[in-house]
Amino acid sequence: MTSQLDIFDHDPARLAAAYRQAAQHALDMGDTGYFTARERADHHTKEAERLERLAAQRSKS
Repeated sequence: MTSQLDIFDHDPARLAAAYRQAAQHALDMGDTGYFTARERADHHTKEAERLERLAAQRSKS
């Protein structure tokens, strides 16, 4: 059975790669606004790791 998100093709592996790029971009941009570059990069990295685990689970199924 597919989930509702499948109609939008939300591939967890592809989204994880985008979050990895966002983490690198946050570091490249430096500190701006309320959060530091490291805090933003850490947030994006954690989300990428979560999506990578989800992708691994889906590939086993």
